[in-house]
Amino acid sequence: MQPVFGALAHHAANRPGAIAFRDDTGAVTWAELSARVASLTARLTDAPKTVGIALAGGIDYVVADLAITLSGRRQVPLPFFFSLEQNAHILMDAKIGAVIARDVTMFATLPHLSVIDPAMPDGPVLPLPDYHGGAERVIYTSGSSGNPKGVIIGDRQLNASLVALSKVIAATPADRHLSIIPLPQLLEQICGIFLPILAGAETVFRFEATKALFGAPITPLTEAFTEIAPTTSLLAPALLGRWVADLAVHDQIAPKGLRFVAVGGASTAPALIDAAWASGIPVYEGYGLSECCAVVAMNHPNEAQKGTVGPILEGLDVTLENGEITVSGPTVMVGYLNGDPAPERWHTGDLGHFRDGHLVIDGRKDALLVTSAGRNISPEWVEQRVNVDPRIVSSALSLRDKDGALVLIIAMAATVLLEEVATYLVDLPDYARPKDVIFVSPKEPDFLFPVGTPNRKTAQKLANSMDPQQLP
Repeated sequence: MQPVFGALAHHAANRPGAIAFRDDTGAVTWAELSARVASLTARLTDAPKTVGIALAGGIDYVVADLAITLSGRRQVPLPFFFSLEQNAHILMDAKIGAVIARDVTMFATLPHLSVIDPAMPDGPVLPLPDYHGGAERVIYTSGSSGNPKGVIIGDRQLNASLVALSKVIAATPADRHLSIIPLPQLLEQICGIFLPILAGAETVFRFEATKALFGAPITPLTEAFTEIAPTTSLLAPALLGRWVADLAVHDQIAPKGLRFVAVGGASTAPALIDAAWASGIPVYEGYGLSECCAVVAMNHPNEAQKGTVGPILEGLDVTLENGEITVSGPTVMVGYLNGDPAPERWHTGDLGHFRDGHLVIDGRKDALLVTSAGRNISPEWVEQRVNVDPRIVSSALSLRDKDGALVLIIAMAATVLLEEVATYLVDLPDYARPKDVIFVSPKEPDFLFPVGTPNRKTAQKLANSMDPQQLP
């Protein structure tokens, strides 16, 4: 992380009045950002080793992240999209001793926990101290059910990821990043905070646009892209599909200056990629996981291959073992919190293959369905056919226990007819075609993870408990 703080000090000294970050409450220049980070770092001198971040996002989050890192401590985001029970588990599991938050009342019942306001108090402007290393961040995976696991990421992982992604995205001070994905997620920390600082680029946060990720109207996202005219952004496939559809409804195209929109976190249908490019959205698919510092492969401008997630990032070694993607290299996590150190080669649990040097994701190993006829089906193969419909937020293919029939659970933001679903599945072989469909709301408890991927345990329960509609 030393290059990030070196870049921040450089921008503060040479471009002090230029805007670094903007959010719904205002803006901060490079000089102001440096001063706020230095101030909060000083206030953390006597803080516990592990500090939580209980902020939804925006400039306050950026300041908190950078200050905790600069102080050499371990930071733990408390995601706003996690349940109270999950965040309570994180507080205990990570042994958090202090929290940076604006809302003091939410921690009033925990008197042992000190609460630190991220606002800069009155006083002298402090210089940005040197970074001596040793900071860690714990990213808790899982956003809907069960106790999340903490992935430990340190300087080694972040530095390697930043070097590799900088070459792919090639950001400059002329860039403007629109941050949509919540900052508690590692990939947006990298793309929305660290890469822009390294490049001297501006980042803009719009929380109303972020809410669209959780089923809120898509209009604020479309308006944010139009108003801000960013050059880069990061989206989940379901959000991309809704934006493409909204542009089509209003006979619009994406802002002309947009040059790089990374999409990942779930399978993206090739038809959606085509529709995005036709709408002026330069989409580049990528693949990764928190255990490997968010990104393992990414398509590059001018050499992207549709249907793949691109070549492997520089510095990583990816091999396939019985079809499973395994990763070795400097971005592999330190380990799980309160667990053993990570092995040198990480088995991702994802299935894939290579095509002309580009990685293709075939699905999750543990999601593979085996029918009564002995057929193996990757549910993602079926799901991406219906997920291309912008009215469909996500879907999950399951096997019903009582008869072994394939049942497709569809979370829809607007009405989708059974006959329409059937047309998306018409080219599937008989053994992979679902017999029944169950329509649910995107707000169905525990069904969707924050990036829009389905919780397959919940899908299995729904397949066995809800009344389906039979496909024609």
